[in-house]
Amino acid sequence: MSVQDAFAAPRSAVRDVNGGTGAITDTVINALKKTRPWVLFLAILGFIGAALTLLVGIAVVISSMMMGNLEGMDAEIAPFGSGMMIGVGVLYAVMAVIYFLSALYLLRYAGAIKRLSSSLSVADLEAALEQQASFWKLIGILVLISIVLTVVMLLAGLGGALFMGAAGL
Repeated sequence: MSVQDAFAAPRSAVRDVNGGTGAITDTVINALKKTRPWVLFLAILGFIGAALTLLVGIAVVISSMMMGNLEGMDAEIAPFGSGMMIGVGVLYAVMAVIYFLSALYLLRYAGAIKRLSSSLSVADLEAALEQQASFWKLIGILVLISIVLTVVMLLAGLGGALFMGAAGL
């Protein structure tokens, strides 16, 4: 058991910030400090994933261009195959941009947490939470886009199958 000094000022878990304009508890600061290493780790992995995805996309496009110029390939199949592969390479590039943007948002969030832990400013807390909200808004938009694209692809596949069945193919 500890003995309290009867003449000491009372201590609070709430820290007065910027001359009384707001209060940030130690729990809030510690919770954000604990998430920062994981946010930074995921941001770094996102940048690495974006770079690797872009490299694969470039390799696919280059190889498909080389494949289209090969002699001895069936003239009807070669353009379709190389065109399809170029489309896949472009899709990889788009995915790399998405990975890069999400990693950038996470990096900004980690930076805002770092500024908050040193300044203990309400403005920095608000900036950190705004960065976090921006990241989740981006992820939400991407999920909605992927749901819509999935439904469109399923309908296109179903329509193609029905068309081929009706044509007797």
